[in-house]
Amino acid sequence: MRTVIIPTLNEEENIEPLVRSIFHFLGKDECSIIIVDDNSDDNTHKIVEQLIDEYVNLSIIIRYHERGLGGAVREGASQVPEGPIVVMDADFSHHPRYLPKMFEKLEEGYDVVVGSRHTSGGRIIGWTGRRIAMSMIAIRLVTLLFRVKTTDPMSGLVGCKSPKYLVTGFQGSGFKFLLEVLVRDPALKVADVPITFRDRVRGSSKLGSETILQFLNLIVNLLFARKGK
Repeated sequence: MRTVIIPTLNEEENIEPLVRSIFHFLGKDECSIIIVDDNSDDNTHKIVEQLIDEYVNLSIIIRYHERGLGGAVREGASQVPEGPIVVMDADFSHHPRYLPKMFEKLEEGYDVVVGSRHTSGGRIIGWTGRRIAMSMIAIRLVTLLFRVKTTDPMSGLVGCKSPKYLVTGFQGSGFKFLLEVLVRDPALKVADVPITFRDRVRGSSKLGSETILQFLNLIVNLLFARKGK
């Protein structure tokens, strides 16, 4: 069974069309979707609970006392006994049309498949020039420091051959879990799938100055972890 994990926080405007689109592209009997919600204060989990009546392979986990994308990913992956999984954002910045290709790559034998904005055929729509420049600087920094095997180590559209890579493969609770997975296990076989990343149209962004601090803290921790080996 193919599994899609979607961390959510206040995504009432996006979650129903996203769930329906995923089942359209993957088949409602051929995949499962796990929503991991950080106790949204809008109607996100209520909408999902209504959809569960329609889709037998849809489920939701509500985290009442924890926050953070990384922790939500780990919680969702821990519920998957085995099989390929893909993590994606809930705001349609990652379109479900890329999911079949990502699962195909995983089933070919790759350990990790990255939805890349920066490989040939990938692009970003809706970002300012400043934000694109900041993203590229961050990618060049981690590529220089860690020699990761992807053109987009900051991507949030990530597939893994086994859920174990997302249960034990990283420790942080932040949003750059892919980077930590790749640095902690450099032997992983990695493939990129080009995507068009579109900035969210509905709802509000969760990114802010705290995100930059989390990223810098992760870099420092990974450098120390590598030196300790």
